[in-house]
Amino acid sequence: MFFRRRRRDPDDPQAQAWRELADALELTRLDDAAEEELRAELAVDTGRVARLHALRREGQPELLVFEHVRPHPGHRRGEERRARVLLRSDEDVAEPAWRAFPAGHPLLASLQASRSGGHLIETGDAAFDGAVGVVARDPEPAAARMTGPVRTALLQLLADDLPEATVTCGGRHLAWRAHAQLDPPCDRLDRVASRLLAAWAALAASRR
Repeated sequence: MFFRRRRRDPDDPQAQAWRELADALELTRLDDAAEEELRAELAVDTGRVARLHALRREGQPELLVFEHVRPHPGHRRGEERRARVLLRSDEDVAEPAWRAFPAGHPLLASLQASRSGGHLIETGDAAFDGAVGVVARDPEPAAARMTGPVRTALLQLLADDLPEATVTCGGRHLAWRAHAQLDPPCDRLDRVASRLLAAWAALAASRR
């Protein structure tokens, strides 16, 4: 059920930043039940889903913007919060699943792949492969989805003007997850949302 929660902590800069983001993107705040349902859907093993906002428009996937909150590993009573932007549709967006991240040292990219039992994809585009690492358990079909428009969209989603992040795709979801907590304002999430929609459109075209 959709509803606007009572505004709390008016002097909290994080809360104010999220209210401004919701106004800018015309998002609606969802309730606790929706947060718990999303947590279960995403199989979030630790922590919780918080500040869940949604935008639903006919003919487009559902846009969800929220935070994954979990205990901070280095602080007994602290929390770490990671912003996520998620597109969700009624139909599968990608088979097989894959994830993309800013490419660093080749050894680190290989470790990313082996950690999940996947393989690092080579698209044949040297500039892209040097900037973005893409890992999938089934590399050949995933590589076939890395068309020119998809590669361009991923480069934009992982560009330096956005927070460092990982992009994951599989099933009904295409998602962007920040690697570190975002300080207010959260205006860069506007750009994330628009670029994620562009990536979605490019992936949809690659299936035709």
